[in-house]
Amino acid sequence: MKHGQSSLSGLATALANLSIALPFAFFAAAHLANFARHHRPSAILVVVLEALFAFFVLVRAPADKSSFAPWDSMITLGGTFTPLLLRPVEANHDLVAGEVVQVIGTCLAVLGVLSLNRSFGLVPAHREIKREGLYRWVRHPLYCAYTVSNAGYLVNNFNVLNLALVLAALAFQVLRISSEERFLSQYPSYADYKARTPWRLIPFVY
Repeated sequence: MKHGQSSLSGLATALANLSIALPFAFFAAAHLANFARHHRPSAILVVVLEALFAFFVLVRAPADKSSFAPWDSMITLGGTFTPLLLRPVEANHDLVAGEVVQVIGTCLAVLGVLSLNRSFGLVPAHREIKREGLYRWVRHPLYCAYTVSNAGYLVNNFNVLNLALVLAALAFQVLRISSEERFLSQYPSYADYKARTPWRLIPFVY
């Protein structure tokens, strides 16, 4: 009986992870189509990054404990899926400044995801506390990387809707930081990590 329940639980988790990974895959597909039409490097950078996110959602380790608070779920949904509403503009070239910023943000995000590895998650949850890689410098390097990458994306794909989405995504990320730290502060290992790594998002700033 326990084996059957475990199998059903594993199947439910796999289906949930797949449903979360699909929007990342669709977002990547939209930008792959844009790259095929215009050969814009910014589009292929998005494809690489979102494919990486989708992969780690599928293979992430189960959490020891997760938050099911409605507020936490709401800001997680907002922070995760608002950027997926961004869409490329029909342009034949990218601005160098936007390209450079987006490359930096994408590289930081790739390093952040690889540092986090199978501890990747969405809602506040307790998995392994990461202290290596970019997590030695700031406690939320992925949110920093998202912000940098989104700024570069906006430069090359500017319109009012994309601007509003990027600003909304930034607001959600700041709220997620507070939510996650409130949840994780119940664990002594995270309190120790906070003491050793004082910066949340940007070294020497915040």
